[in-house]
Amino acid sequence: MEGDRAGGPAAADLRRDMAAARAACERRIAQGRERTAAAASAFRGAILSARSLAEHSVAHREKLNSLKDQLRGLEAGLAEALSTQLKKESECKLTSESISNATATNEQLRGLLLDQRARRDEFANVISHQLQAIEALEANVDVMGKKNLDEAIMWYNKFLGFRVVAGEGVKFVFNKVDMQSPDDEYSFCIKVNKDEYSLIQCIPLLKDTEELVKDLNRTNDLFKFVRTMRARFQAAGINGVHPATSFCTDTSSTPISSPPAVSVDTTSEGTTNQSRTRSRSKNKDLHAKRGASPLTSVSSTRRSPRFAAADAGSMH
Repeated sequence: MEGDRAGGPAAADLRRDMAAARAACERRIAQGRERTAAAASAFRGAILSARSLAEHSVAHREKLNSLKDQLRGLEAGLAEALSTQLKKESECKLTSESISNATATNEQLRGLLLDQRARRDEFANVISHQLQAIEALEANVDVMGKKNLDEAIMWYNKFLGFRVVAGEGVKFVFNKVDMQSPDDEYSFCIKVNKDEYSLIQCIPLLKDTEELVKDLNRTNDLFKFVRTMRARFQAAGINGVHPATSFCTDTSSTPISSPPAVSVDTTSEGTTNQSRTRSRSKNKDLHAKRGASPLTSVSSTRRSPRFAAADAGSMH
């Protein structure tokens, strides 16, 4: 009893709070029930309205299908009528169109004929001017090429003591190889037979020339071969080997064919002018690179053995 008296006010407040909370929950529950009932009523009304709309749509669809069938029939009739009308109109216009087309074709052909004649005359004039320009350019190139070639030959002779002598084969002669004896002449002679090189003379005699000739026939790089031989001569001079007449074994029997020409057409001797023109253009580059070795400058161009040897012979 004393405990109930001590907690009496607090218990009363708790009971009042719980009663207030219960009343609030009951009110919210009642409100939720009312909202649910209203929503259910609205949903039923919506269903009824949708059902009514669906029934109306079905009825309208049937009417629409009927109208579509009627429209198709009318379109078919209209198409048939238009087809008949177009056929009659085309038959009426056929003769006049044929005459008009024939007249237009004749006029067009006449215009094309005049245009082709005018173009023919124009092209003839252009070709004539181009030929004149080409002839003038070729004449200028021949003059400048000969001048540059002469300067290149003088450069070879002056700084490398290099010259070429034509005979049974093509003989390459070097001096200024040995600085102790700059007047000593080192030389070798190669011969070309059926696009195949052979070494027929070497002064002084060098070792492993057969391998060099095989490599020459395989690569067709004559300028590399000449540079290599000069380097071998220099090495021989340093080792105390001086020029003395000696003949190398003829390597013409070595069955190694020279590859076909890459940059010069060798189908006939009549193409010599083309090869000389290309040689002149190379000599222009050589003349521009005077600070470098000439044999190094021209080694990048691969030529046919026949024309390379012929040009080398003509340099003397």
